Amino acid sequence: MPKFVRYWTVTLLSLLAVATQQVLGSESGSNPSSSNSRSITAEQNALNLYKQREYTAAANAFEGIIRTSSPNASLYYYAALANLQSGKKARADQLFKYIDNNFPGTTEATYAHKALLYKQPSLQNNSQESDLPESIKNLLPTDMQALLKTESGKQIVQEALKEHAEQIQMIRNAEKQDDLEKPTSSPSAQAGANTAYLEHPFTAQDIARDGAGGIDQGRNPNCWFEASISALAQLPRGQRLLADTIRSRQGNHYVVRFHNDGVEYTVSREDLIRNNINDKALWASLIECAEIKKFPQNTGANGVDNDQSRLEIGLGCITGRNAEVISPENCDIEELSSFIGSAIKSQNPIVAATFGAAQLAIMPQILVPSHAYTVIDFEPSRNIVTIRNPHGRKSRMFQLSRDSQGIEFQQFGDGVIKIGLSTFQKYFHAVARSFI
Repeated sequence: MPKFVRYWTVTLLSLLAVATQQVLGSESGSNPSSSNSRSITAEQNALNLYKQREYTAAANAFEGIIRTSSPNASLYYYAALANLQSGKKARADQLFKYIDNNFPGTTEATYAHKALLYKQPSLQNNSQESDLPESIKNLLPTDMQALLKTESGKQIVQEALKEHAEQIQMIRNAEKQDDLEKPTSSPSAQAGANTAYLEHPFTAQDIARDGAGGIDQGRNPNCWFEASISALAQLPRGQRLLADTIRSRQGNHYVVRFHNDGVEYTVSREDLIRNNINDKALWASLIECAEIKKFPQNTGANGVDNDQSRLEIGLGCITGRNAEVISPENCDIEELSSFIGSAIKSQNPIVAATFGAAQLAIMPQILVPSHAYTVIDFEPSRNIVTIRNPHGRKSRMFQLSRDSQGIEFQQFGDGVIKIGLSTFQKYFHAVARSFI
C-alpha cells in the first residue's frame, strides 16, 4: 500500500474513533478529564484546541500535560490523535503503543491497538460509495461499528465522507486494485487488543524516551542487574539491545530472552505484582522480572563457579558480551580515569559497586554500601564522575558535610550523583564495562 494510503487509513480511523467517543461521552454525561481538578483548565484547553482543529497547538498542550502529570488513557489517546493530525506520526505511534501496553482492557487501548494495526486491513470490495471503505470499517471495534449504524453514527460517517472525500477515494482505489498490504503478523493479531501477538512490542525509541530514568529498583536485591539495565538504557546501541530482549507479547504475557542464552522467560502482569516489581517503565519491569526468574534469590549471580563479579554477570546477561572488571583501589587515578573515560567516550555501558558497610563505616556516609551504581558521565578535566543509583526516584539523599560547595560530592534527583574521582576510588571496590 502506498505510504499516503496507509497514513490516511489510520488518520480516518482515528478521526472516527474520537468522534464516536464524543458521541458516547455526550450520551452518558461522562467527562474523562475530570479526575484532577487542578489540571482541568490545562486539559480542557488542550481538548478545545483539538476540537478547533488546532492540532499542532493541541499536541503541544497535551505534551505539556504528559510531562507534568499522569494523564488517564483518554488524554493519552487525544494526545496521540493531535500528534497524528499535526504530522508527527512517529510520536503518535509511540503514544498509541504506550496506551496499548499500559491501559489494557480500556476502550482507548482498543482504539490505539487498531490504529497500530492499520497495515492489516481486511480486503473486501463490496462497499457502497455512500459508506465507509471496508478496509476502514473492518478495523473499527465492535462498539464503534454498532454506533455507526445509529443516526448519530451515520452523521459521523457523512461528515467524514464530505471532509475527506479525496483521501477516502484513494483508499477505495487501493482496495479495487488490491494494493493494500496483506497481514504481516500472526493471525491472532487480528483478534483484538487483549489477545494480540506483537513481535518486539517495544522499540529502541520507546527505551530512549524513558532512558535510565525508566528503572526504579524496588525490594528485590538485584542492584547489580538494575544498574546494568540503566547503563544500556541511556545508550543508542544499548537501547536497541534492550528492545530486542523483549521478544513478543500476547495479551498480558510477554516473552523475554537474554542475549547470552536461548531461554525464553514468559512474564505476565501477575508476575510483576507477585515479585513486587514496579519500575517506572513497563519494559524495565518486564526485563527485571525475567532476571528474577533466571537468577532466583540471586542464584548464579556470581557465575557457575561462584567466582565472578555480579557486575560482570549483569552486563554479560543483558549485552551477551564479556565484561572487563577492575578494582579502583588497585589503580592509580590516571588508569581509573582512562578506564571510565574510554567507556563513556565510546558510549559503552559501565557500572560500579561500593564496598560493604564494614569497610565504609569509617567514611562519611554518602553512598549506599554493597550497592551497584551506573556510571553515566565523566568529566576528565575536573575528574568528576556522574553516577546513578538504580533506586531512582526512591534513592536516599546524602550530603558531604565538609564539602558545602559541592566540589567533591553533589546529589540530584532520580538518584544522580556527581562525585570526585579520588573520592569515588575510596568508595567503590569494582568497576565493570562491556563493549557492545
